[in-house]
Amino acid sequence: MRPPAARAPLVASFEGDPFNTTTVNTLRLLDSLAQFETLDTAAPALKLMLAKSESAPLRPYVEQLAHQAMATFSRRYGYAPAGPVGVEIYPNHDDFAVRIAGLPGIGLLGVTFGDLVAMDSPSGRKSGDFHWGSTLWHEMAHVYTLGATRHRVPRWLSEGLSVFEEWTTGPTPGVAIGPNVLDTFAADKFLPIAKLDDGFMRPTYEGQVQMAYMQAGLMCLFADQRCGFAKLAQFLRAYNDDSMTTTAAVRAAFGVTEEQFDKEFQAFMKLRFQAYLADPKRWASQIQRAHAMLEARNFPAARDAAQAAILMLPEFTSEGSGYEVLAAAEEGLNNPAGAIAALTAWRKAGGWDPAGLRKLGDMLLAANREADATEVLAAVNYADPLTVDGHDQLGSLLVNQKKGAEALREYQVLLALQPLDTAAANYGLARAHQLTGDGAEARRRLLEALDTAPNYRPAQKLLLEMTGDRKP
Repeated sequence: MRPPAARAPLVASFEGDPFNTTTVNTLRLLDSLAQFETLDTAAPALKLMLAKSESAPLRPYVEQLAHQAMATFSRRYGYAPAGPVGVEIYPNHDDFAVRIAGLPGIGLLGVTFGDLVAMDSPSGRKSGDFHWGSTLWHEMAHVYTLGATRHRVPRWLSEGLSVFEEWTTGPTPGVAIGPNVLDTFAADKFLPIAKLDDGFMRPTYEGQVQMAYMQAGLMCLFADQRCGFAKLAQFLRAYNDDSMTTTAAVRAAFGVTEEQFDKEFQAFMKLRFQAYLADPKRWASQIQRAHAMLEARNFPAARDAAQAAILMLPEFTSEGSGYEVLAAAEEGLNNPAGAIAALTAWRKAGGWDPAGLRKLGDMLLAANREADATEVLAAVNYADPLTVDGHDQLGSLLVNQKKGAEALREYQVLLALQPLDTAAANYGLARAHQLTGDGAEARRRLLEALDTAPNYRPAQKLLLEMTGDRKP
C-alpha cells in the first residue's frame, strides 16, 4: 500500500461526496496504517506489512512460510514475479475487509491482487477458527497461477489450484472435506468443468460459492491423479493464449473432450468416496453413536462407531470428527498408543486444530517420542502462533536436539509476546545462543534472567559453567 499516493484521490473523492461510505472507510484505514510497519526481505523478494504490535512474534513464521511457498510455486508453475511479492496481514478483520472491498463485514480470510496478498492475522479471529498458514499458502498460490497466465486463468481454476495446493503441498496436507460436499455431489449439483465459473460468479443455491471451491479443488486433484502434475500445469499455462477456452484447454492438456473429462471425474468421485456415498445415513448414525457412547463412557462402543465412521469418510477432520472420538475412547480404555495413532491419522488426513495438535504433542512427549513431538508442536505455529503457551516447550525441545537457530526463533518469539516469566524465556534464549556459538549474547541473556529472578537456579548454573569455561 502507498498511503501518500492513495490519499490525494481519496480526499478529492471525499470532497466531492463526503457521505460515500467506501471513501470514508478507506481514508480511516489509511490513518490506521501508522500502526503498521513495512519490512523488506530478499531471496526471493518479499515485502511484509505487519502491525507493529505483533510484527516481532509473527514475522519469523510469515517470512519462512511465504519464502517456502514462493520457492515451491516458482518451481511447480515455471513462473517468478518480476518484483517483490507483498503480504499485508491485518489484526482487525474490518480493516482487512475495508482494504479489499471498502466495507466491513466481508466473510473472506484472504484476497490476492496480482503480486499482493492481504489477509487476516491469526489474532483477528479466535484460536481454532482458521489456519492462517493454509490461508497464506492458498493466496500465495494465486500469485503464481495468476502471474503464469497474465491473469487470464478462469476463476475456478485459480481457486481450484489453490485448494489443491493446500491439500498437497501446504502446511496442512490432506484432502479435508466434509459430508456436505459429497451430499451435494450425490444430489447432482456439481457443475460441468466448462460451467464451473458459474458456481463462483452466478450461484443458484445457498452455499454454492463454498461448494465451488471444493469442487474445483477436487477436479484439480483428479486431473493430477489422472495425468500427473505436469499436465495440470500445462492446462493452466494454456490460458496464456488470449482466445483459449476451457473446452480447447481440456483437449490440449488432457487429450479428451470436456464431456469425457466430466464423465471420468464423476467416476473418480464415486470410486474415491464410495464408502460414504453408498450409505450417507449410516455414516451420520455412526458419528452420532460414537459421540453418544463416548458421553456415556462406553469406550469400546464409542471406539467401534468412531472407527466405522472414519473408514467411511477419512477426509472428515473438522470438529466432532471420528478421529477425535476415537482418541478419547482409546484414552478412556487406557491405551495411549491407540490415542496417539488416532490423532496422528487425524493430522495426516488434514486435521490442524491447535488444541488437538498440542494434545498430540503432549502425548508423544509422554511416550518419549521427542522428535515426533517437536514436529507436531512446531506445526501449531501455523495455526496459533501468538499464544504464549507452547513456545518455551518447543524451544526447550529444539535445544535438546541441538537445533540452535530454530530454538533461537522460538525464544525470541516468546519474549516478543511478553510472557509473565521472562526469566525462563531469557534462560532459554541463552541456551539457544550458546548453541549458535554466541557466548557473549548467551551470558547477557543469563544476566537478564538473574536480574529478574536472582535465585533462578538453572540460569545460575549455566552462567557458572560458562564463566568457568572462559579462558583468561
